[in-house]
Amino acid sequence: MFVEQHYTPILEPHSISIKALLTDKDKHSALEEMHITKQVSKSKLDIALYGFLKDKKHIFGGIHIKASLAERVSDDVPCSERMMKKGFTSFLFTFDAKSFPPPNGNLVNNGELGTSESPSDKRKYIEQHGKFDACFSYNTRTHPSLEHTSSGKKIYVGTFKVENDPLPSKIIEAWEYFKHQHLLHT
Repeated sequence: MFVEQHYTPILEPHSISIKALLTDKDKHSALEEMHITKQVSKSKLDIALYGFLKDKKHIFGGIHIKASLAERVSDDVPCSERMMKKGFTSFLFTFDAKSFPPPNGNLVNNGELGTSESPSDKRKYIEQHGKFDACFSYNTRTHPSLEHTSSGKKIYVGTFKVENDPLPSKIIEAWEYFKHQHLLHT
């Protein structure tokens, strides 16, 4: 709900709606609009992204949300892959929250993505295997992707301050791309 409430005023001027999928009916409807209900579990999409063109609402993607990537992010991969295969945007949003208590840890939240030089398997989902179009981390200790990755997909680090948050501009880019690829030529 926070993601929807926070980003709605930023995205509405661009004819974009962001909707938290809180009920099974909402989740099923979003997946049905993308024609992937038979291939994925309805529990695997948290946010739907809609754009408006000529007073008609079009789903163009979604966001998978994880506080920590240890929360079985691999379970979101099949949905993400199906979405991307059908031409929909699939973003991963995370707080990349992972710390360890004493005596083995220091409670510092260093996250789970590793670095480009020493990537974790979770970083490889994005940078090497391209399982999501992009990952947005709101842990400022997360290491962002280098300029180029083998999959072309990247990890971005931001804060919720508009000037330091890459998510809205990437959502707007995704809507513009979707419009031009799927709607303006029909």
